Amino acid sequence: MGEILLEVFGAVTGLVYVWLEVKHRRAMWVVGFVMSACYVAVFGLKGLYASMGLYVYYLGMSVYGWLKWGEQVTGGEELRPVRIGGRQAGVAGGLLVVSFAVMWGVLRWFTDHPAPAMDAAITALNITATWLLAHSVLEQWLLLILANAMAIGLYAWSGLWFTTALYLVLFVSSFIGYGSWRRKIV
Repeated sequence: MGEILLEVFGAVTGLVYVWLEVKHRRAMWVVGFVMSACYVAVFGLKGLYASMGLYVYYLGMSVYGWLKWGEQVTGGEELRPVRIGGRQAGVAGGLLVVSFAVMWGVLRWFTDHPAPAMDAAITALNITATWLLAHSVLEQWLLLILANAMAIGLYAWSGLWFTTALYLVLFVSSFIGYGSWRRKIV
């Protein structure tokens, strides 16, 4: 019963997080920290180690994002999203490839994970998208669309129904977020 309550609480905080993300509000990082703590436990109990590791990463990125967005907003100006630059694209591409390769290798060779490639891909896409999010880069939403679509399948297959429902909402919200952020770019 406690596991289900933790999953439900994680899903609810996830909905608040994505609403704040679409609105481009700094408070999302605080809510993201709470959600991440919940999902570290939920995914650990289910043996979805890459997903659990992703939420450990999110804990750290919540602090980094909070600080980074605080630096970007000076003098009361509204934080605005930006398009990805060449250097950011290179870093993001490298981060995506390396994080996938490392995660897949660890899951494939050192665990009993039932779907190592899928979990590694979801994790690598989210790691990269979160790094781009911390820099307010519009294209992070495109990575999230793909990651959320894949996560729906993996979490449904794992029987995490509240989490699957959350990721269905996140999938739709990724399209909404992309449109909302795109309109804010000057």
